[in-house]
Order: sequence, then structure tokens, then C-alpha cells
Amino acid sequence: MVNNGYSDSAASSVTITAGSGIYISGYITFDFVPTSAFSGLDYSNQEERPARAVAVEAIRVLDSQVITSTTTDSSGHYSVYVPVDTSIFIRAKARILKTGNPSWDFQVVDNTSDKALYVMDSAQFNTGNSDINNKNLNAASGWGTSSYTATRVAAPFAILDTVYKAYNKVLEANALADFPQLLINWSKDNIAIYGDETIGQIETSFYSDGEMYILGKEDNDTDEYDDHVIAHEWCHYMEDEFSRSDSIGGPHGGEMLDPRVAFGEGFGNAFSAIATDDAVYIDTMSSEQGATGLYMDLENNNDSDPKSGWFSEASIQHIIYDLYDSIDDGVDIIAMGFGPIYDVLAGKQKTAESFTTILSFASFLKEDNPAMTSEINALLQDETISSTAIDQWDSTETETNNGNDGDALPVYIILDVDGPLVNICVNGSEGNYNKLSNRKFFYFQIITEGSYSITAMPDANGDPDIFLYRKGAIVEYADNEWDGETETLTTTITSGTYVGEIYHYNHIVDTYALQECFSVTLSSN
Repeated sequence: MVNNGYSDSAASSVTITAGSGIYISGYITFDFVPTSAFSGLDYSNQEERPARAVAVEAIRVLDSQVITSTTTDSSGHYSVYVPVDTSIFIRAKARILKTGNPSWDFQVVDNTSDKALYVMDSAQFNTGNSDINNKNLNAASGWGTSSYTATRVAAPFAILDTVYKAYNKVLEANALADFPQLLINWSKDNIAIYGDETIGQIETSFYSDGEMYILGKEDNDTDEYDDHVIAHEWCHYMEDEFSRSDSIGGPHGGEMLDPRVAFGEGFGNAFSAIATDDAVYIDTMSSEQGATGLYMDLENNNDSDPKSGWFSEASIQHIIYDLYDSIDDGVDIIAMGFGPIYDVLAGKQKTAESFTTILSFASFLKEDNPAMTSEINALLQDETISSTAIDQWDSTETETNNGNDGDALPVYIILDVDGPLVNICVNGSEGNYNKLSNRKFFYFQIITEGSYSITAMPDANGDPDIFLYRKGAIVEYADNEWDGETETLTTTITSGTYVGEIYHYNHIVDTYALQECFSVTLSSN
């Protein structure tokens, strides 16, 4: 495999007159290493799989001119028309590209080498005078007997194969989707250490701002064959580009979470199973990639769910996957497919006035699919989430599951303009930054445009901070004061519905666990 930059220059200036060329065809494949339930990657059962929809070029040796280009089909097959008696080589790129409508551009690049695109080149050969139909290229895994002993050519193509599944699942719901460019950064040096991404210190596989980063460090954590991990991170890209996520990110895995985080991560897990049509999520790691660090069966609704509810990542992933899949089990007697789920995400969830949580998603899904309300409610009830919440706010406060956290409910507190003081309490008993009750949500409606102030007065030495949003976009924030001091957010806003959060500073940045309470008012100025 050659690792070099890619240029979008014209595909060819070579003219081939009728009868002066031949066809070269073959298959582009890659070595796929399957995961095993409890012992990591299973190198003994690796297999060749087709590299689907990847870019292929015929390049003239004399001047490195691209003679012609094409893409592989769903079986990895390609065919190009080239001049006779010419020294060339075939290049397969770790890129899936389509212009027009629909369109996409997914590239696997090396973040430790100036974002160079990964490619695989054939040996040079003379085209001769007759068609060649067996010019096959296979990207090898590079695995020896107990370690990687050769270049890991297959890794970028394995990553792209999961992306192929993911974007095609979206196309089933939206046949004319235009996917913005996505760079997928993978390197054999990408390690689970926080630091400099240009030398591979990426901490974990993640998506951010139009780019994915995928772990690849041997004997530490490699994710190129962990298709659920890749599909999960691709899902965050899809949310970013087609829907909306208000998740604040941060560590997660079995805890009671901020409901925005619970929905974002639970949906990512569910989508990984939807994209691959495989309910079992496996993340491999450790020496010789021989350990399974995470195993989840999304068809098993008791799996990885210590406390079910609207704050549980596991509850959300089970609900969404059960909505999608065609297997009836227990209360799951619904099979919506991905279309209705996507329609909510790209429609009402994208423009929701509330934060994006299971409350907003479920209320919109029932609005769009009234004939399936009882089946949707059954899935919510099975995860101890109220099925009678009538809107995205649970404004009637029918949710009763507080996870044994006295500050968790109601999910949202309504503020009235020039209304009475409202007592709001937060705590860090479940952990900090993104856990349940670290932040308390509020919302209000403005009829008349003008200047308004939100004031939070601590009852003791708390340090309240206030953030205000409109349909997912931040409007204003106030975080200027210190322990024991009143915080005030003042801003001019137009008519409409606004949502916000109040938290105690030490619940976000420290390991502080105790409850802090604030007296909160909304006033016109």
C-alpha cells in the first residue's frame, strides 16, 4: 500500500480512439477479520470481502498521468478502458465518492501523515493488445502468527466497508441525501492516549466537526474491524449533518446520564446495529487484539442496563433497535424499519424546542405514526419510561422514574415571566459533568420581544452557572460569579420558546457530590 496525497485534478487528458484500447477488469477485495464474542479478533477466520464503491484509477507509469477512473460495484468489480501497449498500474483508493444528487465523499486518511489518503497500488504491467479480466487486488491484513508483520493495507478498506453499509441505510430512508465530505482519520499509531492527534494520541475513536478518528494501535486498541464502533461514530456524523444532537459528550457506560447524552450515545449504539443488521456490539482490544472490552446484545433488553429509564443509554439503544428490527420478542411487536426513525431525526427532532432526548424523540415518533402508538408505548414502559408524557417536555409531569435521585424530576422546570421564585437543586451523586442531576433543565415562553433576566441565587455556597438555548443553538450564558454569589443572565430575545440549564460549577469540573440548590426567577426588564 502506498500512502500519499490525493488530488482532484482532471481524471485524464489521454485520448483513446476506437479500437486503440483494451479493457482491464478485476476485483478489489480486502482481508476482513471477524470479531468473537469474548476473545477479540479472530485472525484464524479472516476472509476476503469486496471493497465496494471505492475509487479505482489506471495510472500511466511514464508520467504518473491518471488515464481513467471508475468505482467498484457491490461485488468489488471494476473495469477500465486503457491504451494498448502502455505501462500502467491500477490504484484502489480508500475513498468512496459520488457527485450529483445524491452525493458523498468519504475518505480514510492518515492523521499522522498530513491527512494523506490511503491507496493500494498494483505492480506495473504492460497493457498489451488484449483485454485483461483478472487484474485483481487484495488488501492484506498484514497479520503474521502473533503480530502484524506487514503493512496493514486492509484497515482503511475495512473501515470504508462499514461506512458503505451506514450511508446506504440512510439512502433507504432518503434516496436523494447529499452527504457532506467526511475525513476518517486512521493510523496504526492511533492510540488510546490523550494528546497530539498528529502523532496518533487520539484517546478514543470519536467524531467531531466533520471528521472521525479511529484507533489503530496494535496490542492496545484497534477499531478498524470493530464495525459497530465505526458505525456508532459515523452515526454522530449523520446526526450532525442531517439531524441535531444536544449531547454534551463525556464519558459514559452504564451510569445514569444527562438525558441528552443518554439519547445520543444510545442512538449511536442502536444505529450501529441497524447499519450492520447485527444486534451484537463488540469492541476488541488488548494484546494481540485478543480481548473483548465491550460486548452488548441489543436484542437482550436486560443487557448492560443497571437502571433503566429516560437517563439510560442502554434503555434508549434497546428502544430504538426494537423499533427497527423485525424480530418480535417480549413487548417488542413492532418493526418500523429505519425510515420512520430517520424521518423524525431529520424532521421534528432537528427543530425541537426542547433538548434532544428520548422524550422529544418518542413524542414526535408517536405524532408521526399514530397507528403505532400502543406498540411504541409498550417499548417505553418496558424501559420504565412514562408512555403518557404528551409532549417533548413531559409538561404534565407524568414521568415518575427518578432513578432514586430526588433531584432528577421533573425533567424540565417551567419558568414564568415575572413569576414566583422556583427552587432548583442539582447534585453530583452519580458522578460529574454529564451525569443525571448535574444539570437541571428549564424552559419558558416569551410573548413580547425585549430584555429579560434569569437569576439564580444559591442557598449556601453554591456557584450557579446559566446557559440559554433556542432550538439547540446557544443564545447566552452567565458564568461570572463565585461560590455563594448570585448569577444573572440578561439578554434581549424575541418571542418564542427557550430552554436552558443551570448547574453548580463544581459538579461539572470536580468530583463534588453534594446537593446545591438555587432560587431561580425569570424577569422582564
